[in-house]
Amino acid sequence: MRTRLSSINLLDELSRPENRKLLEEFTEVRHRKNSLIYYPGHEDDHVFIVREGRLRLYLAFEDKDFSLAILEPGDIYTTHTRAHVHTLDDVILMVVSTSRLHSYMATHPALSRTIIRILGQLLKQSFSIIDSLVFKDIRQRLTDFFLYEAENNGTKEDGRTVVSIDLTTTQLAAIIGSSRQTVSTIVGAMLKDGVLEKRDRHLYVIPNMDLLRNYGHP
Repeated sequence: MRTRLSSINLLDELSRPENRKLLEEFTEVRHRKNSLIYYPGHEDDHVFIVREGRLRLYLAFEDKDFSLAILEPGDIYTTHTRAHVHTLDDVILMVVSTSRLHSYMATHPALSRTIIRILGQLLKQSFSIIDSLVFKDIRQRLTDFFLYEAENNGTKEDGRTVVSIDLTTTQLAAIIGSSRQTVSTIVGAMLKDGVLEKRDRHLYVIPNMDLLRNYGHP
């Protein structure tokens, strides 16, 4: 299960000389960890780029919620969609009005194409999440999560893959659309079966990637 919104870092794009004027119009805003900062019907009409920290982007229906992405430094999103935005860490956002960004994009096609690519990736990811929720059970979704993190953020140590999962069990459960208890039970089984090894609170070791891949398809 993919969690990162985009492989494109807009902080790098805005640091280019041709975009410096736009960068100067952003306002820096800070939010504390575990805060719901934007939600459906929010009055602000802004676009923000994550400078520091991580946020969870999710949809909520009655007593359930479904994660769309984890926003990380360089990701861009807006304050007025049907999604909720919740901080996982203390965060620093760079905020600009939607109208100002639209005006700038109209005269800077290169940046416009980059932002459209990011939004296209979000749409693709949303369909992928729907597919996962409909056709995969929780064990498969959790396995996919560890596979994605290992393949994209893991490091190699003597043929083994080490990955840092800096999320609580509750946060991880929310990302894959499950309960804390179920995720804890499945992770415990993965540790018992040797699919995962836990080095400390957030650090996991994957002895064999093929074993992990097959674990989601018994």
